[in-house]
Amino acid sequence: MEPKLAKLARQLNLRNAPASALPAIIVMTDDQRLPDPRPALAGLPTHSMVIFRHYNHPERARMANSIRRACRKYGHLFFVAGDVALAVRVQADGIHVPDHGQKHLARLLELACTHNFSVSASLHGVAQFNRLRPFIHRLDAVIISPVFPTKSHPGAKTMPAPTFHRLAALAAHNSCAAYALGGIRFDRLYQIKSAPVCGIAGISFAT
Repeated sequence: MEPKLAKLARQLNLRNAPASALPAIIVMTDDQRLPDPRPALAGLPTHSMVIFRHYNHPERARMANSIRRACRKYGHLFFVAGDVALAVRVQADGIHVPDHGQKHLARLLELACTHNFSVSASLHGVAQFNRLRPFIHRLDAVIISPVFPTKSHPGAKTMPAPTFHRLAALAAHNSCAAYALGGIRFDRLYQIKSAPVCGIAGISFAT
């Protein structure tokens, strides 16, 4: 990982994170762009986080368990996206709630509380934030995207800077950590460093 990007993310984390346990860097696994994140974990700063997606992997549970072990080895947190049962099975640190799971958010938060999981959720706009608002105080983090053009969604419309700043501020006001996702590079992160973000999330910067 680029050292100056990691350093800036850490600076933002120290300034804005509502709790010291929250990391500065989150790596999102991806079936296509990061099929095996394990080799990249050694190059991340200690106490980063991995959100395991790999929704279509034929041996998802085995892969999750292997990545979780690697995270423990290097001192990283491990979250499972969209599957509380798998998170319990592999002894994850938390769960991530993507868009398609947010209609069941109340139930997922109950299960997370039962298993002492931290919870993050995806966030793409003000309308979605308003739907999350009744639960925002129970979320540890929101991952806001797409902040910049990204290889995962070429040609997709990105979020206007004022909208990103507004969402980050709304999260911060509710003691919920905000992370920037989508096309993150040092020069781009520098453009939004005035926003109350706690760190960065992504795929390509981990490789």
